[in-house]
Amino acid sequence: MKALFEALRWRHPRGVKGLNNSYTALYARQLIAAHPNWAAAIETRRRRSP
Repeated sequence: MKALFEALRWRHPRGVKGLNNSYTALYARQLIAAHPNWAAAIETRRRRSP
């Protein structure tokens, strides 16, 4: 997910709203929820906070 964020930043030098590094884990979980078959390709860790 971090690599995807960096690729988007590189392609859009002026920035893309919502690409804060603090949200990469949340976006990863959202992608897995929307596409369960991608779960094997996306590494997630246990969340420390809700």
